[in-house]
Amino acid sequence: MSTEFACDHASTLVKLEMDGGRTPIGMRLTEWRVRRGVTTTALATRAGLSEQLISDVESGGDWVDQHHVLSSIAVGLRLDPTELTGQPYVPYGADHATVHAIAWHARRHLARVCSGARSSAQAHAEQLAMLVEALRVADDGGDLVSVALKVRRLLEVAGPPPVGQGDDDVAVARAVAYASVAQLLRRIGYRDLAWSVLGQARPPAEARAQVLGEEVRLLLDMGQAGLAVTRAAGVGVAPPVEVLLPLALAHASLGHAATSERLLDAAQDVAVGLEGQSAVASARAFAAAERGAYDQVLDHAAAAVRLPAGDRVGMLVLTASARARLGRFDEAVTDLASAESVAPLHTRLEPLARELVSVLSVRADDRANVTGGIAARFGMT
Repeated sequence: MSTEFACDHASTLVKLEMDGGRTPIGMRLTEWRVRRGVTTTALATRAGLSEQLISDVESGGDWVDQHHVLSSIAVGLRLDPTELTGQPYVPYGADHATVHAIAWHARRHLARVCSGARSSAQAHAEQLAMLVEALRVADDGGDLVSVALKVRRLLEVAGPPPVGQGDDDVAVARAVAYASVAQLLRRIGYRDLAWSVLGQARPPAEARAQVLGEEVRLLLDMGQAGLAVTRAAGVGVAPPVEVLLPLALAHASLGHAATSERLLDAAQDVAVGLEGQSAVASARAFAAAERGAYDQVLDHAAAAVRLPAGDRVGMLVLTASARARLGRFDEAVTDLASAESVAPLHTRLEPLARELVSVLSVRADDRANVTGGIAARFGMT
């Protein structure tokens, strides 16, 4: 896809995202509800939500910033949540197009694996580990373009899973590589593809926690919190922190506040260093958002002082929404702008960020120059 075509096509599509304060999810909700021939009353019953909330989201009076609301609406309309968020987004600009190409490389790799083709590169544990670490460093720094450029080589070296008994170190490195690529695909909105990639991981015991943690996060993003809990059930009585955190968020999404807090406390006990403690604080903030406890979101976010760039963006977007919920719209704009300064592409690819651009464009009139600039860089105008 050429950059010119991507930009023109994106501009045509997303003009609808800035329609008089109605949010992107709200407009897609209306479109799908009408297409399905479902009334707001019937949808509210199906989704287990109030009719007022459905009406407010459609009109722009409210917005979606909770997993359980998005997944409930999607279930009520028999949709994947991405049909409401619009993911994966049409590439807008050369950098976005480069990141978008991760999906092409993943599809090509899976096609080769399914056809029985062998990799031209021989997998070595040390080489795989070095490639995964380089990808992690680039991702932690918020450089999604560099990440995207490393994926092709990583998949080439990882190759297909071996038939029969293979080298254990290579098996661990290969599983971690697949989990890393799946995480990237999930973040850019290719969740079905991410699941297919994870299916090739076949992790030995040493890599099972990282792969399972990504599976739980992916199921949660797919609106399948119940399946996420079931998926993690076989991990044992003492799940590792890689599983505890997404599992806690799945329980929060299901309304199991006490179980979520218990799991977060367990993660707190085993978290290592400031990075680990920050990850737990971040998870507590997202769990609080599911309860609508927006003051607590801000309190927990303040303790998440050392996060990778992508997670930092997610936290800033969440605090922006929390501040908007509390009527602190100028501060919300500041947080959204800060997220973009940390990692522009991560922010552009975050569905809640796009919701907030629409929300704040009509609620923070004195910051219209800031929200307008963000909307333009997102390709929403």
